[in-house]
Amino acid sequence: MPSRANPNVPNKQRRIASRKKVQKKNAKNKITKNARGTSAVTSTLLPTSGPGAAISGKKARKLQSAANHARQRAVEKAMEQEGEVVMTGELVGEGI
Repeated sequence: MPSRANPNVPNKQRRIASRKKVQKKNAKNKITKNARGTSAVTSTLLPTSGPGAAISGKKARKLQSAANHARQRAVEKAMEQEGEVVMTGELVGEGI
């Protein structure tokens, strides 16, 4: 029987695959960190400072929060400009 420290955790390949799926899903409209050390294809070292560096978890949460607040402000502004919409029971011009 192979020796294993804790058999109740996923193996390394499964962790990498899961992380890649989550990052791909989050990258569509969220702040993401640079994936480091998860690809066997490249051996490129990524910077630890500057514009190409990974964003820390705390900074990512702050940026995500700021984006959410900005989106909410934009929605509220659009609602103010559009005014109140009144629903009527008639369908004019519809072939129903």
